[in-house]
Amino acid sequence: MSKIDKELIDPVLEPTSEKAHRVTRAALSGVPALGGALAEAFNSLIEPPMARRKTEWMGQVTEAINELYEKGFVTEQDLQENEKFFTTLVHASNVAIKNHEQEKLDALRNAVLNSALPGAPDDTLQQLFLNLIDSCTSWHIALLKLFQGPEQWAQENNHKFPSWSMGGITTVIESAYPELRGEQDLYRLVWQELYRNGLFNTDGLGTTMTANGMLSKRTTAIGDKFVAFISPPNI
Repeated sequence: MSKIDKELIDPVLEPTSEKAHRVTRAALSGVPALGGALAEAFNSLIEPPMARRKTEWMGQVTEAINELYEKGFVTEQDLQENEKFFTTLVHASNVAIKNHEQEKLDALRNAVLNSALPGAPDDTLQQLFLNLIDSCTSWHIALLKLFQGPEQWAQENNHKFPSWSMGGITTVIESAYPELRGEQDLYRLVWQELYRNGLFNTDGLGTTMTANGMLSKRTTAIGDKFVAFISPPNI
């Protein structure tokens, strides 16, 4: 079974970020007197990181897909005939090149892999999920994974929650992520966005509850599907 070359992972469509670079460079070139110098400075600043991101992304996806090949989960012919996979690959590649957060890049890579496997979400869900990855931050992903099951998250992350008798969801968040202490405005906004997108079943964070309530699952069925889509394939 042949492996794929990194060149084959190159996005078919020109990434939005590269279109913006091309347009901006053309605009700077039109500025009288300073245009050429400005365009060259812009080009030297933007092009190297863009090329590096593209190369790193292609490498990560190639290695991951080759692992699927080696384990016999997909074949080259499977992927060649899988339009859903190629649509997801192109969309994910365009998003990846615009981002630097490793959590989002991991989510995009996992989305590509999951789209290649049997049981992948339908086209509509995949496109919605990719749009969510594009618009979210690493904190959106972190809170989703935490509240899919706080006690399981604690086991997987070697974290021990205190023996609470009463408290709120904010207490759980700040225990899991101490760096968010004093950042309630930030994580409340993240929480509200997840709720508005139908990924959480709880609106507010101000309710006082028992310890069992504090550690309850908060993701919806769609939230669970999203987390599965951006998690490493269960292979």
